[in-house]
Amino acid sequence: MSSQIHRSYVTTPLYYVNARPHLGHSYTTILADVFKRHRSQRGEKVTFLSGTDEHGEKIEQMAKSQGKDCLEFANEIAQDFLCTWEKMGISFDIFYRTTDSNHALAVQHALQTLKDRGEIVFREYEGKYCVGCERFLNDSELNDQGFCPDHLKKPEPRKEANYFFLMSKYQNALIEHMEKNPQSIRPEHYRQEMLSFLKQPLTDLCISRPKERLKWGIELPFDSKFVTYVWFDALLNYLVATGWPGKNWDKELWESVNHLIAKDILKAHSIYWTSMLLALGVKPAKELHVSGYWLVDGTKMSKSLGNVIRPIEVEEKFGRDTLRFYLLREMSYGLDSTFTLEGYINCINAYLANGIGNFVSRVYTIAKKNLGTVSFKENELTETDRNLLSLRTKTRDAWDAGFTELKYQNAIKAWSELVTSCDLYVNEMKPWALAKDPSQTQRLHVVMGVCLRMIQSLGALIAPVLPNTAKAIAIALNLEERAFEQIKNGFEDRTYFTLTEDVPRLFPRVQIPAPETD
Repeated sequence: MSSQIHRSYVTTPLYYVNARPHLGHSYTTILADVFKRHRSQRGEKVTFLSGTDEHGEKIEQMAKSQGKDCLEFANEIAQDFLCTWEKMGISFDIFYRTTDSNHALAVQHALQTLKDRGEIVFREYEGKYCVGCERFLNDSELNDQGFCPDHLKKPEPRKEANYFFLMSKYQNALIEHMEKNPQSIRPEHYRQEMLSFLKQPLTDLCISRPKERLKWGIELPFDSKFVTYVWFDALLNYLVATGWPGKNWDKELWESVNHLIAKDILKAHSIYWTSMLLALGVKPAKELHVSGYWLVDGTKMSKSLGNVIRPIEVEEKFGRDTLRFYLLREMSYGLDSTFTLEGYINCINAYLANGIGNFVSRVYTIAKKNLGTVSFKENELTETDRNLLSLRTKTRDAWDAGFTELKYQNAIKAWSELVTSCDLYVNEMKPWALAKDPSQTQRLHVVMGVCLRMIQSLGALIAPVLPNTAKAIAIALNLEERAFEQIKNGFEDRTYFTLTEDVPRLFPRVQIPAPETD
């Protein structure tokens, strides 16, 4: 397909169904949703994929421990993810499951293709196997105690015959790809980390598991005694969702792909996935965006530690959109960040309740009470009015730069500063005083018109992050609910506003809950 409309393809990882949706999952998913909404505003056609990874040893063990069939167990957790994203208003286009039949066929096609090309061999292997990672680890990948650094457990020794993808032969090609494409892994320090990793000899990838110890997986097309390694299976989802390997493969869509992941799966995506694509003769992913962890009390979230935060519970208690704003504002992308309830509530109150919420409420109240409709002319604007309005272009440029540079907190900061400038303008113009002087009625129209124009612009700019808030602003200004879905040609400069009946209460102040007592 060839068109003038630029296309983008954004993906989250397929979330492994060994855990229910938590803050770490929601951050990546929210970010992908914001990515889609932001680029759609600029006139792009964006396809957004999320889903669940459902095979492997851990799933088989968990299903057995709960007395459930593997598919029954996977269905339950996959439905939880699907419902959570729907309740949170996530605008995904594709919810992909690795238990779908078309996925299995595509995986088997990829395996047979690589086997026929001599890219897969059978050999016996003895090594250190991490059940959490579901793979063999090299000594260089273990910490000083000989433990897996991600699962803090000592791998168990295993010796078995398996099929191996000859990944080692792609070491130089991987290095060349990363060096020639600096945008391929972002932020930059993760690209450097992988280039440093590739200074050591790259090993081949074990891509099968014998059925005698694992049955829950996609059977190898060339040996029915084995199933496919879960990572080889799952990674293909991104490509299969674009129609590969069929004749209707949307190659243009694939070549626009942006993978959004957390740092714990960087190696799987930058090394395994890229070498798989090279072996299949497919162009590697355009960009890999890598985030840090969300920590609780300085520790990565873990079900066993009991520090898991559920996004739906947070939203239901503290309001729609607030989690989206907090997560984008507080994480310096690529680095770890710590979630605290106190910090979250302070953020809501300072930047949402006392910020945009207060500004919209005070402007709307004065305009509705004293004018009802607001009308003015461009030639009635003063230099002060024009100076405030001119800040919108500067803020939009800073906003777009934040998204381009993966510095989302900078985008949010620029928007918040514009809200502050609007509040200062109101304090300087004193519209409550203008309302008491009949000779200043038209000036009141102008001041309120400038404020309403700023509210409209603020709503349009923040819509990808605060979609429900933007919708409420559009309704309050008597605009269409979808008024902010595209702003590729800049902000609208209205000179007439008809206000709806109710003052929108966007963000009530939130109190920090008192500590629970026995």
